[in-house]
Amino acid sequence: APCDSRDWDSLAYHLAVPKIWIQAQQVTFVPGIHHANFPFTVDMLNVWGLQWGGQEGAKAFSLGWYVLGAMAVFGLTRRTFGPGPAPWAMLGFLGCPVALWEAGTAYVDLPHGLFAGLGILYACHSFVGKDQQAGWLATMCLGSAMGTKHTGIQVIVAVTLVGLALTAITRAKSQGKQVAVVLLGALLIASPWYIKSTVQTGNPVYPFFYKQLGGKFWNDWRADIYQAEQKSFGPGYSPTQLGDAVFGLAYQPGRYVNPRQTEGGGFPTGSIGFAALALGFVAMCLAPMNRRSKAVLAVVGVCLAEWFVLSQQSRYLVMIVVPLAVVACGTLEKTKSKWLARLAMGVQAAYSLGLIFATQTLQQLPVVTGQVTREEYQRVVVPFFGPAQDITASAEIKKLALYDEVFGSYLNIPYMWANPGHSTLIPYESMTSGRDYADAMVNLGFSHAYVNLGPGIVDRQTATRWLEAMTSKPYSSEELTAMKSDPNLWWRAVLADAVQKGRLTVLRNWPSTGPVRALLFEFTR
Repeated sequence: APCDSRDWDSLAYHLAVPKIWIQAQQVTFVPGIHHANFPFTVDMLNVWGLQWGGQEGAKAFSLGWYVLGAMAVFGLTRRTFGPGPAPWAMLGFLGCPVALWEAGTAYVDLPHGLFAGLGILYACHSFVGKDQQAGWLATMCLGSAMGTKHTGIQVIVAVTLVGLALTAITRAKSQGKQVAVVLLGALLIASPWYIKSTVQTGNPVYPFFYKQLGGKFWNDWRADIYQAEQKSFGPGYSPTQLGDAVFGLAYQPGRYVNPRQTEGGGFPTGSIGFAALALGFVAMCLAPMNRRSKAVLAVVGVCLAEWFVLSQQSRYLVMIVVPLAVVACGTLEKTKSKWLARLAMGVQAAYSLGLIFATQTLQQLPVVTGQVTREEYQRVVVPFFGPAQDITASAEIKKLALYDEVFGSYLNIPYMWANPGHSTLIPYESMTSGRDYADAMVNLGFSHAYVNLGPGIVDRQTATRWLEAMTSKPYSSEELTAMKSDPNLWWRAVLADAVQKGRLTVLRNWPSTGPVRALLFEFTR
């Protein structure tokens, strides 16, 4: 099925940036979409997928990762622990709710989690068993993880720390050499994306760590709001809340997933589930483990600590589901508790299937079976789809500024996320009037602007007052003074003033009747 609005990041940048690169016929800098500077090893497959079959063609790669990942988990478990636990470890991966959900999206946490999780297992095989082949596999997997998502850096750090600790314990120089080879090889594989980001922005992990590393089109204000968003997940970041954060992944998953994570309102399809995490603790307490399995759990522990400190988003933890499923099922197989592992994995898989069926499949069946057309379906499930079709059909619109709307992947014209939080390219902080705003936008090549006023995006009181400010009741001096201190509010003031001064004209609104949900404007000189 085509994407729906819950497939947020797919539409916002996993599909949007490759589409822009297809149109440009090269990998180029994309101003205003800072995600375009993320490592894109997996996302580059969407360049092929979009050309072969649109959204569904791109998302088909995710299904491929899901199937191949299951085979990898099965095979590695069987080779390490024997045939008994292999299907149950595989079921632990297949039954992870976010893995199952992302198999129908263009998100990258699924392949990233596979690369990272398999890399952890192979690295520990290499360090403890002195397995050179496992070392090369770890290098490729960890390098691909770091080349797919910035969180791959955390995994490489965790693997390196545990590898160095093992070296210090055994005092084996050959082991230290193996750690160095895996680390340097992984960094080499991932390096093209970080070199690209450094060249284009001045920061290898742009826009993260701006205050330490700097970067173009960014500043302290944007860095602060970006960090606040990253820190809005989970129950808190005090050391005393570590237990809540880890165990809460099972009993309060809504705090770890967009949207409304501070209220616990996130979609449960973003959860990693209870089975692998719980069984990892059970295995650690009840099952005898060899040094290799202990090393795997040590890396998982460091990864959890890093996740707790940096950003507690549950989908970032697919990378621990793979090693936990393998080690937990493999070690518990030798004990009287093996039935517990099988029961937990079975229950988790059944729950996840029921969850996906209820929240996704029932909605998607009409379009998949042809009862409704793709266009009819998308007009219902993605509010921007209809306006995007109208905008793309207009020959007058040369470049569009999008406000409170990030699904530009539906457009076939140049566009940019224009909200202040996305870049400093539009100098809101130095604007004093609507004329300043209009002059800056025209000089940047924008011909039109689109503003989303949909529910959940902006509250009705703010939207109503803003609509008044454009026409019958301009903002008072007191209101302007209060808005000036916050760029997130100031853009509305200068845009309304530009309408008042005739530099911005309302062309149309959506829907044509009822409360206004979106507006299209045209700039004039």
